[in-house]
Amino acid sequence: MPLPRLVIGDKTLSSWSLRPWLLLRHFQVPFDEVCLPLDTPEFQSRIAGYSPTRKVPVLWDGTLHVWDSLAICEYINERWLDGRGWPADLAVRAQARAAAAEMHSGFAALRSQLPMDLARPPGPGQWDAAAERDIT
Repeated sequence: MPLPRLVIGDKTLSSWSLRPWLLLRHFQVPFDEVCLPLDTPEFQSRIAGYSPTRKVPVLWDGTLHVWDSLAICEYINERWLDGRGWPADLAVRAQARAAAAEMHSGFAALRSQLPMDLARPPGPGQWDAAAERDIT
């Protein structure tokens, strides 16, 4: 059977892409990586061939495709990790899931105003009160 294929965006720009990428790498699950540069004229036409949402990341496992970073991580956990992707202890696992869900669905102002860009030169950022609340 072919290796699973993870389609991601730039590692310097897409924290969403890094979530399943890091999980696969950490647990040494073999996979093929397809990196599509974001913010290019070709991105929309290229991602259309991989993802029904036209967003990254998306994981292909044979004919099955799973999109959304949290759904992909849950699939990886069940498919290749036998549950080792989450803590073994029930209470700790519940807290880890709550934190992951909060990171996944929260902090809208922070993500909007201060998106990940690891290639950006260091310097002061600017944000409003809503992003400040997300930070503090």
